[in-house]
Amino acid sequence: SCSSSRFVEPLKRKQHAIGVNFGGPLINFGGVIIPTLMSSVVYGYGLDTNLTIFSGLHTSSLVFNNFHSDFGLTYKFLTQNKLTPSLSGSFNNTIVTSLRTGSVRYWPSLDINSFWNFSKRNHYWYVGLSNWFELRNKRAHNLEQLKRWLPNPQIGITLKAKTFHFNMEYKLLAIGTNSNDVFVPYQSLSDNKGAMGLYFGITKTF
Repeated sequence: SCSSSRFVEPLKRKQHAIGVNFGGPLINFGGVIIPTLMSSVVYGYGLDTNLTIFSGLHTSSLVFNNFHSDFGLTYKFLTQNKLTPSLSGSFNNTIVTSLRTGSVRYWPSLDINSFWNFSKRNHYWYVGLSNWFELRNKRAHNLEQLKRWLPNPQIGITLKAKTFHFNMEYKLLAIGTNSNDVFVPYQSLSDNKGAMGLYFGITKTF
């Protein structure tokens, strides 16, 4: 739930990119449905036409004394052919270190996205699945870990200017996970299962 999918479309070879991402799960705040204000900065580099490496720092986590970072890569497996979309996969590693206690948590994740380019500027829209994996036997408050795999379907669009990309993504978070017992009033599609997320991003390429 911390950010949108990183670099759905790989960068060009030797191309750099730096961006900001904000948004998160939707909550009810004073009767108004808004996304939580999670934020992060990300850097990417195109090692090859189909391969991009990236690293991010989650700035909102620093407010709560957590050093929260992620790093990984995106690879494009298939290139669009008329109505058949391009296909990419992103492997990400998320590490959170408490600046108060020194404890460290690690989560691997795998995003699979199909995307379709359109217009002369090669804008694209995409649909995919973000997969988070829990490796530890215990979750918060020393409770038993109930789910090892957290699937999060997503749909988004990226619009391109000359050197800027503008992204918006809608995501269904932690499908099937009961949110009745959490303090935050998450907004879900039905039955208080999981949450909906909305994310925005701006990226500068050079």
